Amino acid sequence: MRFARQLEVFAAVSLTVAALLANPAHAADGKGVTLELNKAAAASNGCLLTFVASNATGAALPSAGFEFVLFDKDGLVDRMTVFDFGALPEGKTVVRQFQIPGGTCESIGSILVNGASGCGGATAASPLCAAPLSTASRTPISFNK
Repeated sequence: MRFARQLEVFAAVSLTVAALLANPAHAADGKGVTLELNKAAAASNGCLLTFVASNATGAALPSAGFEFVLFDKDGLVDRMTVFDFGALPEGKTVVRQFQIPGGTCESIGSILVNGASGCGGATAASPLCAAPLSTASRTPISFNK
């Protein structure tokens, strides 16, 4: 089961890289999906991460999920999880919050977007799976793709 999930993630990353290589100018022209880690705040049982997401793919995305890898301050993988951003209307900015149970925000050293989730099989043609992705952080936590 875990191997199948790893294959799905690999396929999603491969599709994104292939799309960027096919049209490298597209990644620099402001099109695609932008995710900003806007805030990391202590919560009752962990850390609450607030993201600002913008969709400039040219199409509404009825569902947008991304696999995230959280690293500790020593650079070791702490956990992998999928954050479901829900629908991302074209040309609209949305705010989404996700609870990270256990630990503290200060224990998170960096976050990596492994790729879009759900891009295997029939959904591989989704605009989300081929869209360039850019990341930014307004927190001390490094946020990369």
